[in-house]
Amino acid sequence: MFYGWWILILGAMINGVGLGITYHSFTVFFLPLKRDLGVSSAAISLLYGAARLEGGVEGPVVGYLIDRFGPRKLILIGSGLAGVGLILLSTVQDFLTFFLIYVFLVSLGANAGFFHPITTAVNKWFVRRRGIAFSVITASGNIGSMIIAPILSYIILVFGWRAGAVFAGLAILIVALPAALRFKNAPEDMGLQPDGQPLPQTPRALSEGAEKKGGEVSFTVQEALRTPRYWLLSATLSLRLLVTVALNTHFVPILVWKGMSEVGSAFLVSLLAFGSILTSLVFGWLGDRWNKALLCSLGTLPTAIAMVGLILGREELILFFFPVGFAITMGTSSLNWALIGDLFGRHSYATLRGIMGVGYGVATFLSPIYAGWVFDRTGSYDIVLLTFAGILAITAFFFILLRHPPSPAANR
Repeated sequence: MFYGWWILILGAMINGVGLGITYHSFTVFFLPLKRDLGVSSAAISLLYGAARLEGGVEGPVVGYLIDRFGPRKLILIGSGLAGVGLILLSTVQDFLTFFLIYVFLVSLGANAGFFHPITTAVNKWFVRRRGIAFSVITASGNIGSMIIAPILSYIILVFGWRAGAVFAGLAILIVALPAALRFKNAPEDMGLQPDGQPLPQTPRALSEGAEKKGGEVSFTVQEALRTPRYWLLSATLSLRLLVTVALNTHFVPILVWKGMSEVGSAFLVSLLAFGSILTSLVFGWLGDRWNKALLCSLGTLPTAIAMVGLILGREELILFFFPVGFAITMGTSSLNWALIGDLFGRHSYATLRGIMGVGYGVATFLSPIYAGWVFDRTGSYDIVLLTFAGILAITAFFFILLRHPPSPAANR
């Protein structure tokens, strides 16, 4: 079997437990932390926002380190920091200590060790099957959430959030570290080619020509940064993440605001995760056959419609449409990241993605805090949902504008 499929399996295991806990399922900690630490919704939102900002600030450095030393080392270091940090969180007694450990250990480790290096490796191992490969990695985080969110919710309900933090940290250390040890950075390290293609029997120049004929481009960092499409893609991803990160952070509080119990809301986190698994795989399959940017544009609209429904609707059914619509948008996230590889190639992926992280780091720092601040003052998420629906409409338009930039060779 082509070793790239093993990379996909190992990456899915690491991403499933890592992001399943630190990103998708951490919303179940929101209200228990708010009560136990005696702080506001805005203060708890600050934790999530600061984590995203930290990821944006470290993004260019982490991206450079991944391209320089390979994904494997960053996965080992990052998963170790995240696991140990979560265990340490169980010992804290005040908000400031919690903030420092969460941002500078858990978040630092998660941002450096999970999705970023794993997608970089997948981008190197797959070209023609990039859409489905990225969708598997994205789906893995949702599978992890679907399994872990109800377990964490039960542990928190029965034993408290501290026990939940210990469980989460041990799960990351037990699963992610052994899987990372078998990780390989790129097919060339094993004398292989992307997608399991046979080794070229021609000189290097002819091989590169055949590669370009097959549709792969190769931009350096400097060449990519000089294209308007790079900055348009960066702005588009920042706007999409601005909304989805804030909604993911406030997912349970929004449903509780609409009258659902905390336990019931946690199970809708699982519904969101399950729906995202299906939509990720469907969009991944479609993305290898159709225009990824157009699919991303269409995929943002269901969440916008669902948010308007939460504002205007009074029926209980709308509470279930919200995670379904959100799942459709989350299903396109794999295509969002695959677009970087499609537009700019395999060799500078991590660095280019890391530079984008500055923009979406700032955006995702502000949006959860904005949502918490508005709720603290109005007792309602109506203004937040209306604002986010408008931003997603702009995002959909920007995706339509994306086109492949001319090959750098054409400008020489």
